[in-house]
Amino acid sequence: MTETRIMLAGGGTGEDSHQLDRIFASWTGRSGRMLYLPIANPDTATYAGALEWISSVFRPLGIEQIEMWESLEGRAAEELESFESIYIGGGNTFLLLTLLKSSGFDQYLPEFAAQGKSLYGGSAGAIVLGRNILTAAHIDRNDVAQVDTRGLDLAKGHAIWVHYREEDDPLIYDYIHKYALPVLALSERSGAGIEGDRIIAWGHEPIMRFTHKRKRAVAPGEQV
Repeated sequence: MTETRIMLAGGGTGEDSHQLDRIFASWTGRSGRMLYLPIANPDTATYAGALEWISSVFRPLGIEQIEMWESLEGRAAEELESFESIYIGGGNTFLLLTLLKSSGFDQYLPEFAAQGKSLYGGSAGAIVLGRNILTAAHIDRNDVAQVDTRGLDLAKGHAIWVHYREEDDPLIYDYIHKYALPVLALSERSGAGIEGDRIIAWGHEPIMRFTHKRKRAVAPGEQV
């Protein structure tokens, strides 16, 4: 039986996410191919630099085969078969979800993960892998008028909060009161790895799990 492997990062620098990146690289394998999707960033002029950046992060970790898609338009599920992992970058969460839904990739990515292949979500990429993306409403504008805010729901029923700071707590409790969903809050120096039925905290700082009753810190290496 294949085991789902998903990495969720809170949106920090390469130094902040190095442990998460190293684990993800081990999942991909040195002979594996990685697909990079920077499509949440509407500034397409930066895409060349984005490929240079992702290569600088993962090539030292042994991943030499990295391909970047600047758009999902015209892409099919069959094209994912040659990849071992997919990295979904940050940007505007509402735009990202709209692009995934309009292209069918909101269905293709869960199917990809169900095959035992690996997904990485950084910042907006992490939020869309959760159950509902309105955890981004305080930082991202919904200029695309996305009405269906359901995410891909690959985080064991949790919504994902990124760039977490303690000052966000009242906003998180308001979100939980309104949507009745548990929240995994990831700082820029923390992340969560999902392996099968387990969610494990990784990074330099604890992640926070919020319910309507309490907030619980989960230290790196511990299971949620």
